[in-house]
Parts: sequence; structure tokens; C-alpha cells
Amino acid sequence: MSLPFPRHKFGQKIGIVGIFYLFYQTITKKSFMNTSKILFSLFLVLSLLVSCEKDNNHSEDDELATRMNQFIQSNLSTFYLWYDEIPDIKPESEKDPKEYFKALLSSKDKWSLITDDVDEFLDEMEGTGETYGYGLAYGQFSNSKECFAVVQYVYPGSPAAEKLKRGDIIVKLNSQNLKEDDLNKLTKPGTLRLGLGKREGNAIGSTGQTVTITSRKMDTDPILITKLFELGNHKIGYLMYTLFSKTFNSSIAKAFNEFKEAGITDLVLDLRYNHGGDDEASTFLCSAIVPKEKAIEGTLLSKETWNTPCQKIFESDPQYDGLLNRFFVETNCNLDLPSKKIYILTTRETISASEYTIACLKAFMDVELVGTQTYGKYVTMYSFSPQYEENGKMVADEELANWLIFPVCSRFSNINGYPSSLEGMIPQHEVNEDLFNGIQLGDANEPLLAEALALISGTQRRQAKGRSIETAPAFNMLPKSFNDIKSNRIIHVK
Repeated sequence: MSLPFPRHKFGQKIGIVGIFYLFYQTITKKSFMNTSKILFSLFLVLSLLVSCEKDNNHSEDDELATRMNQFIQSNLSTFYLWYDEIPDIKPESEKDPKEYFKALLSSKDKWSLITDDVDEFLDEMEGTGETYGYGLAYGQFSNSKECFAVVQYVYPGSPAAEKLKRGDIIVKLNSQNLKEDDLNKLTKPGTLRLGLGKREGNAIGSTGQTVTITSRKMDTDPILITKLFELGNHKIGYLMYTLFSKTFNSSIAKAFNEFKEAGITDLVLDLRYNHGGDDEASTFLCSAIVPKEKAIEGTLLSKETWNTPCQKIFESDPQYDGLLNRFFVETNCNLDLPSKKIYILTTRETISASEYTIACLKAFMDVELVGTQTYGKYVTMYSFSPQYEENGKMVADEELANWLIFPVCSRFSNINGYPSSLEGMIPQHEVNEDLFNGIQLGDANEPLLAEALALISGTQRRQAKGRSIETAPAFNMLPKSFNDIKSNRIIHVK
């Protein structure tokens, strides 16, 4: 979903020429959808699509661009959530498919994506791409165009972990002061020579120290931290989770089975930097957390709502049930918490699949949010790749094989109809994190975790909510846009 979900290998790949070739596997064994039936059904009901036949009157590049634009227009006009707001722009009028895609999007849409580098894109989504292995927050000095970055976390065994830790400040790149245009370079693969800084009072200055890191391809296990805390009669499991990727569902199972063996009574789930991921991972996580008597395989977990024409088609035929509903799955690691309650740590970087997970859990158990307001992404996205008809069959368009589009196609809600909102979710217990205090994630004194532990144990809540770094007079932290978050390695598609 965009909501949450990265799904390409088992997700939607839709071709064109009057037919949408839809591959879909639902999360229940009994609901696997027959591809040929879907092809035939969509041929009948979605015949409004236009052809992507080649036009030899154009140059090769122009012809490819037009063909891709036709593919974009046809997909959006059928499956896009705001299909009725698409402007009438001719495919041949724009030579850059990325610009054409953007031109068709609704003003409501902050999320739909397009890429012409599918392999790199999918590696990033699955947590197996080339990376430095860190998460960053960004800031700008007051009355200046110069910027800085602060390390939020590092993955164990990553290039960043060898030289950096949470709270380290980056003020220079290749001996030059950072400008706003340089910030995206800190996540692009390559070699970086980073100049470090230090906060003193309300100011940040250079220490003169430099470190060099080189990105590499690696599996970044999203189970960043697991810990146990014993407070009075409570044995508390803490898990920091940074990406919803089905590739690492086994890591969730391993961590939760260790929690079960330890006999935990309570769980703190840290989603503060989790930008989303795929539906199979979020479904798996929900199925492992919701009380065992409710998380029965095949029981309804959540719903999706499409645009009006698609919704009518999908509701009219049971074979499309997997496009409208999500169901619990068997995990063999259900925690079955005695408290029937979960504490989730959130920030503005708690997005998409994270918000979906929170919404789903709220329908089945008590959920206490600790931290700051979430991002507010309430929609799902599907991936579409170009295909064309050849000898009566749909085949991949090899000349456009590096392209994928990820338009918003539906809204999500839990079984009670509760969605995330555009404004995000507001925590019951507001606590600001402090990246500059030197306290590492998983430390019982880290402000968000400390608040959750205090709530569970019934001890006095922390009075200090963390320093408000956003109002420090010498600098300001920069809010991340969806594009900033995307460049941080994680895309939220289904």
C-alpha cells in the first residue's frame, strides 16, 4: 500500500492495449485469484483504455515517450483514486514521461510515484539495496542557507555503523559546508567525506573531524533493536522496527518468539522512523500482536475503498475480494500479551504502513501512542509495469522494462472504518525526542521509551519532554516532505 505496501513481485503489474493484465495474490490461501479470469473480466469491463501501438512517424525516443505516456494515461484513467480529476493532456504533447505523470495527478496527491530504474527502486523498497545504513534528520542554520544533518540511527554492520552513531552531526560534505541542495547527496550511493559538528548550547559548530564512508549493497534487517526491561511485575519487550518488508518477516518471528520465551507482559513497538512498506509485512505484524483469540487466520483485518467504477466492479465479483479486504494470517509467533495493550512510539516519520498498522490494531486492542503526531498517509498505491499485446498474449514491453508507476488507487481503514487522516494520528502522550542529548535508541532514559516504560510500570511520568530543538535560536530542524522521505531509501507502495 502506499499506505503501506510495497508489492511488486506478488503485486500489481498491469499492461495496456485495451486490456489490463492484473496479477494479484491475496493474503489468504483460499482467495488466490485466477489470472486468466481476471484478464478476461478486465477486458470486458475496462475496455475504455487506449492502445499503446507504436507510431513509426515519430523518432524512436519520441515514440517510446508517447507509448509510456499512453500507458500512464490509461492506467490512471482507470485505477487512479482521483481518476475524475485527471486533466485532458495528450500523451504526445510531453516528451518526458515523469513530467507527464506529474501533470496528470490531483492536487490532493502527495504520494504517487514513477521510476525509470526499477531494479534499484525495488531493492530499496525491500531493504536490500545499496546504502550507507543510516537514517538522517536535517536542519538549517538561522539566517543562513547552510544546513546540517543529524544521525537518527545506524544499522549494525553497515558502513555508517563503523564511523557514526545516533546524535552525530554532519556539517560538511567533501570539505564544503552543506547547502540544502546537498542534503540528498548524503543518501545517494557512492563515497562521502563527512565533516562532523558539535552542538554547544544553542549553536552548532565544526569539530574539524572528518570520516569517510562508502555505500554498499546489503540486507538492512528492519528489526533494529530488541530489548527486555523488568519493572516491578512487568516484563517489557521493546522492538524498534524501521521498514515493513516481507523479506524480513522471519526476523519478526524470531524476535517475538524470544519475547514469548522470556515471558513478556507488555510490548513497546518503536515505529518513530518507519516510513512504511508492504502489506504482507504489516499483516504479519498485526497477526502476531493482536490477541490470539481475535487474530484467527482468514478473519477480516482491514478494508480498502477504490474509485467508484472500480469499487462497483470489485464488489460485484468475489474473485476481487483480495482487492477490497485484508485478512489475518498464521504467524506461529503470536505474543498473546496478558495486558491486551500495546505502546507504540511515533513521530512525523511514522508513515503509511505504520499508520495502517496502528489503525488496524486499534480495532482489536488498546493502543497507546507515545511521541509526536504521525505523518498522515491514508491511501494505498499499486505498481503497474508496461505491457502490450502480441499474438493474442500480453507480454512485457522490453523497451519500457525499466519503468514502473505507483499511483494512489485506494483508501484504507480498519474493520470499524477508522482510517488514518491527512493530519495524522495524535498521540495520547506527547513527548518530543531529542537527537542531541547523546542517548542512544533502546536506552531506558531515551525520552519516548522512558515515557512508555513509566506508563506501563505506573511510576511518575517524566516531566521533561525532551528539548524542543525546533525552536532553538541558532538553527531550525527541517520538516521532511514525502520526497525527502523517499530519498531516505523507503518507498511506500503496494
